[in-house]
Amino acid sequence: MRYYVKDHTLVIKGDFDGISTGINGGRRRVRSVVNHEVSRQFNNDDPAEYLEQVAATAGADEPYFGFLTAVQMKNLCVVRDAYTTAFITAGISNPCHDPGVPGTINILLVVHGRMSEGAMASAIITATEAKAKALFEMGFEFTGTTTDAIAVLSEEVRTPVCEPLYYEYSGTATTIGHSIYRCVKKGVAEGIRRQHGIGEKTAMQSRLFVMANGDAGFYWIAKPDGKMGKNKCPYYPCHHFEGQDCTFCFCPLYPCEDPELGEWILSSKGYPVWTCKDCRLLHEKKAAAYLKKHPDASIDELKRQAPGKIK
Repeated sequence: MRYYVKDHTLVIKGDFDGISTGINGGRRRVRSVVNHEVSRQFNNDDPAEYLEQVAATAGADEPYFGFLTAVQMKNLCVVRDAYTTAFITAGISNPCHDPGVPGTINILLVVHGRMSEGAMASAIITATEAKAKALFEMGFEFTGTTTDAIAVLSEEVRTPVCEPLYYEYSGTATTIGHSIYRCVKKGVAEGIRRQHGIGEKTAMQSRLFVMANGDAGFYWIAKPDGKMGKNKCPYYPCHHFEGQDCTFCFCPLYPCEDPELGEWILSSKGYPVWTCKDCRLLHEKKAAAYLKKHPDASIDELKRQAPGKIK
């Protein structure tokens, strides 16, 4: 999987088996998912044709699932753990009992492993339950908006350290279901806070919001207070060299699976983890600046920006 935001458009690339309720939706294999930010006054009689032009401009590969949202893409939330990555844009200006104002909660789930058709369908239920729970805990009395949409994407992960992961079921009693539930619940709540300014601001509005879930619970990858770099972050220098650039605190290439940059290992809990603790690529200033300017740049392009300094 590879993802980036370009021209107010989130593009997620990979080889996915999926199901979607959005544009070009249904059950099929896709190579991209596109979530595009539109104005609150957006009105187009043919959203599929409109999104086709957007997808081409953003560099999405066909075929793709498509989504539209009036949520600002700077408020995109990415929440991940070992099993799931959830991409969430959350706007609630249009609750399901008040259809007069635009607002959408889009949930794009990438499951790191193969899923049965039943597990894909069940994941929609699990994610919807998590969304409703997040809304209730924030004090709202509605379960969603009139235009909510979801995609569940299964990505086969093959590694030399274990057999490929496969999920037959995805209810909350299962490992993958629990993963989906907690990632969606966290992402919906934080997405609403960012988009609508509800409660304490927990992340920089200019920085992609990324959280991960570990043994001790959720923790920040992109730090919420913006205190990054030398004498600011307690983990600096996390990639073991002074002067590292911290623009991309969380690597949007992860897991890149480039053998020059890292390797697969088996975690203490038995699932595969891509470790890249010795990779310097995106912490070299020239490479970081290049990716900021060219978010869809390839790994080879980035390597050329920092010759001889990738590890």
